[in-house]
Amino acid sequence: MCTIVILRQVHPEWPLVLAANRDELYARPATGPQVLLETPRAVGGRDVERGGTWMGVTNDGLFVGLTNQRGGQREPVAARSRGEVVLEALRAGGPDAIERYLDTLSGEDFRPFNLLYGDASTLRVAYARPGRKSLERRDVPPGIHVLPNDTLDSPLLPKVGRARMLAAQVAHRPWPELEQGLKALLADDLLPPADEVPPALTEGFPGDFARRLMALCIHTPAYGTRSSAIVALGPGRVGHYQVSDRAPCEGPWRDVTGLLHAPRVPPG
Repeated sequence: MCTIVILRQVHPEWPLVLAANRDELYARPATGPQVLLETPRAVGGRDVERGGTWMGVTNDGLFVGLTNQRGGQREPVAARSRGEVVLEALRAGGPDAIERYLDTLSGEDFRPFNLLYGDASTLRVAYARPGRKSLERRDVPPGIHVLPNDTLDSPLLPKVGRARMLAAQVAHRPWPELEQGLKALLADDLLPPADEVPPALTEGFPGDFARRLMALCIHTPAYGTRSSAIVALGPGRVGHYQVSDRAPCEGPWRDVTGLLHAPRVPPG
């Protein structure tokens, strides 16, 4: 997943709201949200190639999402999948247990990534980088934030400022209006002016490909926004979990909140 928009302690009803786009090669197989774990019950998409996931939510309101770090494609293929980290963090079941799990990891075992994890009361981001054995961790403060393919609120990527601006326009509105506003944000395909794309971001990319990556909803012949999700979390619960299994500008969106609830077993 390449962009996660965060509304932390901003909305009057939901303490944590997240809107996310997953950008990936079209050829890489993946499924839409399914039950990934039973204990705790966790729902998210599945990367068919490596078996992990890029984002998931548990039934008691834990969110875990990962963005790849820009430039990571130039690193050697790692033995361990970054999607494994998301799955195991969900299995941990809570922020404190995730901290203990992350203590066991070495950033040298993975291609670089950024991991967002937490719930309605605690939210943190961890960074795995080449040459660093331990993962750097930071608290996410209250407010509107964006985790792209870089550090939280990175000033290098024009899409970060645009996403924060669009989110601020709808952040305090009633849920139905906020939901529609976030869907429009995720579907936004506006490209920044070429001179606003830092030269460091264009290195190694052909033509205006790097500029196309600066849209929130990406469209190129082989790579782009594959799916989207909007999640609203309250204390100990998931209020809303909406997904689009295609680019958000194409839709349709569907509600998968019900997948978080185990089916009732009729009495024998």
